[in-house]
Amino acid sequence: MNKIEIQDQDPKVASKIIAANAESEKRKAELGFLGKFFGSGDYVRLYIVGTIALGILLIALVYTLTPDKFRSADFGLKELWSLVLPIEMTIIGYLIGSRSKETGG
Repeated sequence: MNKIEIQDQDPKVASKIIAANAESEKRKAELGFLGKFFGSGDYVRLYIVGTIALGILLIALVYTLTPDKFRSADFGLKELWSLVLPIEMTIIGYLIGSRSKETGG
C-alpha cells in the first residue's frame, strides 16, 4: 500500500499494516540469499540437499548425453557413474533417514 491509502484508513489498521510491512522487511533481511531461494523452516536442509542431488544428476546426465568426441578420453561414462551413483545413494539415504526421524518412525 502507498502512503495515501494508509492515511485514509483507521489509525489502528494503518499501524497494523505498517507493523506487518516492517516485520516482512525484517524477515527478508534475515533470510539472506539462500533464504530467499529456499525459504525458512524445518525442511530447508532437505531442500538444499535435494537441489544438490538434482544438480549432480543433471550434470551427469548432460555429460552422458554429450557425443563421444566432446567427452574426455581419460574420464569415461563408467568413471562418471561410479562416482555419481554413490553420492546420489548417500543423498537419498540422508533424505529418507531425515524424513523417518521427523515422522518418528
